[in-house]
Amino acid sequence: MKEHTGVRIKITLLTTGFVFILLVLTIFASNTIIFFALRHGWIRTEPGAHLKPILFQSGIISIIIGTTISFFMSHFPLHPLNVLIHAIHEVSAGNYDVKIHLEHPKEFQKLSECFNQMTEELAGIEMFRSDFINNFSHEFKTPIVSILGFAKLLRSQKLDACQSQEYLDIIIEESRRLSKLSSTVLNLSKVETLTLLTDRTVYSLSEQIRESILLLESKWSKKQIGFDIDMEEVMIRANEPLLKQVWMNLLDNAVKFSPVKGCIAVTLHLNDKNAIFTVKDQGDGMDDKIIKFIFDKFFQGDTSRHMEGNGLGLPLVKRILELHKGNISVQSQTGKGSVFIVQVPLDEN
Repeated sequence: MKEHTGVRIKITLLTTGFVFILLVLTIFASNTIIFFALRHGWIRTEPGAHLKPILFQSGIISIIIGTTISFFMSHFPLHPLNVLIHAIHEVSAGNYDVKIHLEHPKEFQKLSECFNQMTEELAGIEMFRSDFINNFSHEFKTPIVSILGFAKLLRSQKLDACQSQEYLDIIIEESRRLSKLSSTVLNLSKVETLTLLTDRTVYSLSEQIRESILLLESKWSKKQIGFDIDMEEVMIRANEPLLKQVWMNLLDNAVKFSPVKGCIAVTLHLNDKNAIFTVKDQGDGMDDKIIKFIFDKFFQGDTSRHMEGNGLGLPLVKRILELHKGNISVQSQTGKGSVFIVQVPLDEN
């Protein structure tokens, strides 16, 4: 508030100073011209003559001089505004690469910085939107094409029983993948449109996490993964089905990226009025470039596991936690695994 007040005062002072300079220049120029006109007899005055003609002539000269000076000088203070208006038109036309560099006064420098930052953000959003559409189309098209191809092979009736069974299994798996993707997209769409969290109940958070681990038993037992669990008994007031998706996604990712016979560490403890949950895997880890985008839709840092996910789990987790006024962060290094840290209020009002 104080900063905005200071800006308004500076703009007022600049405007007042500009008007004052215009007046001084107009008076000086007008008086100079009138002086020379009187001296050279261009304007004639006689002793005892009426002053109205002289005042009228002086007024006309002042108006002409003032208008001329204002016309030429107005380009200087209005030039930054013209630059800004032109840049805004460029942005409205879809050119997000436009930049402005206003140097004086200090307020215009800050305006340039804010404008350039805005165009960078818009350029990033536009690129993300384009990538999202492309990835979305690809994720749906791939299983559909696969199902269509193997269905045509089955219709040919030139396959033995073993091949037919193999192709049927692929069709079933691809259909399951397509169904899961559709459900996840629909779920994420519903969560993103929510603005107010409802249906909150009081329940045991630690029990919910233990249940999530058990629900994933078929996956982690297949890889012979062990768990190092250290959890306090925590009661929380939240939307139970939504928050369960957070733990399921994070634990599922930990299992997916853990090596065979690896170990996943899970902790839950209280910190003031917040529950702090962490899950640590022994996977390959991530570098800073991957960490920067892992919460973007359809982003998959490990392309070798492309068939195992769709890049929607972490964006869903982040949105659910935002609805609960919580947050999620990640700590990871290449070759040293990853740690996801969730902080969620016990009773957010």
